[in-house]
Amino acid sequence: MADTPMTPPTRRQALIARGEQWVLVILALVLVAGVAWRGITYYRLGAEPLEVIPAAPPTYRVDVNTADWLTLAVVPGLGEALSKRIIDLRDRRRGLKSLEELKEVRGISDKTLAKLRPYLFIGNGVRADGEAVQMVDPPPGPGAREQSRDAGNYPAGN
Repeated sequence: MADTPMTPPTRRQALIARGEQWVLVILALVLVAGVAWRGITYYRLGAEPLEVIPAAPPTYRVDVNTADWLTLAVVPGLGEALSKRIIDLRDRRRGLKSLEELKEVRGISDKTLAKLRPYLFIGNGVRADGEAVQMVDPPPGPGAREQSRDAGNYPAGN
């Protein structure tokens, strides 16, 4: 067997030059330091707590006797299935006389009906060009009383 001459190993060339590697390391360190600084200042200074917003009163009411299932489905607490069951009950009875009758619908209990009452009403069953939804004026906000008090009820001469 003939011996093959040994060739010295060739040195592989780096994909990124040594100077570029140092630049990338420094950029990575700056990025990590920036993220750490942002996290520390966020938790040290703290975020302001969110203000709890009370539930808004309903601004609309839906006539159970004239609304279609899609209009009823928009009511909070009702969905497609319950609204279609309400329509079935209404059609079988040819109109509802009170909201209490809704308890006969599978899925509506006393508790559910109590949540639905602010959003529903029983009309006369005659639909007058899209009158299935009745807008409700929301009660005046906390600043309304102060405005009316300061609206110019001052004695003459001031």
